Amino acid sequence: MAGNDRRVVARERDAVFALLEERAAAVQRSASALLEEGDTIGRAVSGEFAFVHERFGRPLDAHFGYERAYLVDRSSGKPVYASIDGALLNEEEMAAAAPTLRRALRGIGERSMGLIVDDRGVGLAVIVPPLAGAPGLLCIAVDAVDDAFLKEMEQRLQVSGLHVMPAREPSRGGEDGVVLTNLAGDAPLVMSWRTQSAGIGTLTDVAPVIAALSSALLGICLAFLVRAHRSARALAESEARASSLAYRDNLTGLSNRGRFISLLEQRLAAMKNQDALALLFLDLDDFKDINDTLGHVVGDELLCEIARRLEAAVGEAGNAGRFGGDEFVAFIAAPAAAALDAHVARVTGAVHAPVLVDGRELMVGASVGVAYAPRHAATARDLMRRADIALYRAKAEGRGSFAAFEPPMEVETLHRRKVEQELAEAILHDQLTLLYQPLVDVESERILGFEALVRWDHPEHGRLLPEAFIPVAERSRLISRLDSWVLRAACEAGRTLPDVTLSVNMSAINLRDPDLSERVLAVLEETGFDPARLEIEITESALFTAEGPGRETLVRLRDVGIRIALDDFGTGHASLVHIRSVPVTKIKIDRSFILNLGIERDAAAIVEYVIRLGRSLGIILTAEGVETREQLRFLRAFGAQQAQGYLFSPPVPIETARRFLDEQRVAVPAQGANRRLPERTDTASASDKEPAGTS
Repeated sequence: MAGNDRRVVARERDAVFALLEERAAAVQRSASALLEEGDTIGRAVSGEFAFVHERFGRPLDAHFGYERAYLVDRSSGKPVYASIDGALLNEEEMAAAAPTLRRALRGIGERSMGLIVDDRGVGLAVIVPPLAGAPGLLCIAVDAVDDAFLKEMEQRLQVSGLHVMPAREPSRGGEDGVVLTNLAGDAPLVMSWRTQSAGIGTLTDVAPVIAALSSALLGICLAFLVRAHRSARALAESEARASSLAYRDNLTGLSNRGRFISLLEQRLAAMKNQDALALLFLDLDDFKDINDTLGHVVGDELLCEIARRLEAAVGEAGNAGRFGGDEFVAFIAAPAAAALDAHVARVTGAVHAPVLVDGRELMVGASVGVAYAPRHAATARDLMRRADIALYRAKAEGRGSFAAFEPPMEVETLHRRKVEQELAEAILHDQLTLLYQPLVDVESERILGFEALVRWDHPEHGRLLPEAFIPVAERSRLISRLDSWVLRAACEAGRTLPDVTLSVNMSAINLRDPDLSERVLAVLEETGFDPARLEIEITESALFTAEGPGRETLVRLRDVGIRIALDDFGTGHASLVHIRSVPVTKIKIDRSFILNLGIERDAAAIVEYVIRLGRSLGIILTAEGVETREQLRFLRAFGAQQAQGYLFSPPVPIETARRFLDEQRVAVPAQGANRRLPERTDTASASDKEPAGTS
C-alpha cells in the first residue's frame, strides 16, 4: 500500500473511533441528565421501578432514541431495572439478560463503552459514571447499531458500505475496518466500510487521465465543500438540540437539576456586597391525586401550565427549574434583600391561582420553602439544603403553607435524619415489638379481636411510642418496610389468638403502591393466617388516596375476606359520602369524642349521629379510648357494637393476650357473658397509655 493510501486509511480509522466516542458521550450525557432529575436514583434504591421507568427508561428511548437501559448491581452484575424499546422488563426477562450484562461489565472496564451483541442485535453499550446516592448501582445504556445508526455514520464519515461483522469473516475486496471488542462474547467484531483510498499508489500511471479530469474534479471538490459545510451546520444544530435536551426538563422546558444548579452557582459567585438572592422549593399539593383521578395527560398539562407561570413570574431576575414529579425550584436575585419580598410573593402567587386544564378549573396550590443568600448560606449546596428544610416545615403545616428557613429547623432535620438511620437499623435488628389491645363487645364485654400496636425498644431511649417515629418513617419511605414488618409479625403471632380478629394499621402512603394487595396476600400465605380474621385500619386521609387506584387495592383485599376499618373518624375531612365510595366495613370513632361524653352535649350528639348513620349503612362502629363505665353506658344507649380502651385493657404483650382468651374460654357461660377485663394490668407501663388505634 502506498504512503498516501496508508495515511487516508489511518484517518478513516481515527474518524470511526472518534465518532463512536462522540456517540457514546452523547448517550452518557442523556442518561445522566434523566437520572439526575427529581428523585429517580432514590426511587430506584427503594424499588419504585415504575417511577424510574416513567422518568428514565421510557424518555431515554422516546426522546433520545437510545433503545436499552439497565440499572445493574455492581457486585453481582444482576439488573435491578431494565427497559427495552420503552417497555419495562419483568424479572424473568431481566434474569435472561443478566449473563450478557455481567460479561459487558467485565469487558468495558475503564473504557466505559464498547459493542455488545445479543438476541437484539449489535448495540453500542455505555456505562454512566457511578450514581450519586447509589454507589452500588451502575447504569448501562445501549444505542442500537442498526441501519439508521450506520447510515448516519456513513454520512458523517463520507464512506459507504458500513457494517459490523465477526472478525473471523474474511473482508471483501476494497474494504477497510477497525477491530472492536465484543463485550458479550469472546470473538471480536469488525466495523468495515468500502475504502475510498484503494489504488492511490497507481495514480502516476494514469496521470494523463487525471489531468484531463482536473476541471471535473474541481467541480466535485466544490460540491463536497458545500456539502461538508451543510453537514457541519446540521451537526452543530443537532448538537445544540442535544445540548438543550440534556439541560432542560423534557416535559416543561424548564431547567433540569444540572442546569439549574449550574446557573445558581454562577449567580451566587457573581453577587456583590449588597446583593441578595432567594431560593424557593415548591411542591404541588395533592398532585398525585390529580394524576390518579384525572389521568397523566391532565397532570402533564397542569405541570406545563405551572412551569409557564413560574418562568413568567421569575422573569429576568433569576431562573426556574423542575427537579422531577411535582417538584419545582426557582431563584430570584435582587440588589437588596428588601426588594426580594415582592418577587417571592409574585412567584408563590403564580402557583396558587386556579388552573384551567381540559375545561376543568383545578385548585392546586403548593407548599413553599425559601432560603436566602447570603443570610442563610453562601454556597448552592448549603442554600438548597436549607430551602429543602424549609419546604419540609411548610409541608408539615398543611396545604398551601409557606415557610422561610430558620436555624432551629436544621437541628430538627439533623434529629429526624438520625431517627431515620436508627429506625432502619431497628427494623433490621429486631428492636421493634408488638403489643395487642383488645376490642370488646359493648354489651357482653367479651373480646372480639385485638389491635396490633408497634413499639420501638430503643437501646438508649427505652421504649418509644409511635408518634416518635411514625411521622419520620412516612417522610423517609421507611413506612413501607415498617408496615410490612408489623403485618408479618402480627400475622405470625396472631395464629396463637384463635377465633378473634387482628387489626393492623396501614399508612396512606402504602395505598399508592399498586402491588400492595399482592404483598399483603403473600404475607398471609407465608404465615398461614386466615384473611377473614385480618382487619386493615386506614386513616381518614387515606380515603382521599383511596379514590383512585387505592380503591381498587382495597376492593381486592376485601374480596378475599380482609376487613377494612377507618381509624380516628372525625379528626379529618372525610364524610360518610367518602366512606360509601370505598369498601369500609368498620368505623372507629376517635377518642376525642368519647372523652367528652357526659361532659359536652355536642360530643354526645355527634357520637350518637355517627353510630346511627353507620348502622343504617351496615357498618360496624367501634369507640376508641373508652376509660369510664359512664362512657360505656352512653355507647350502649347509642347502639355502638364495639369498644376499645383502658377501661378494658391497655396494650399488652402477646402472652397476656393469649391468657385473656384462655380465661374467657374457660369461664362459666353464665358468668362469662358479663365478664369484663381488668381496668388495669401490670403488663403495660404508664408511658404506654395513648390514644387507642395508634399504629
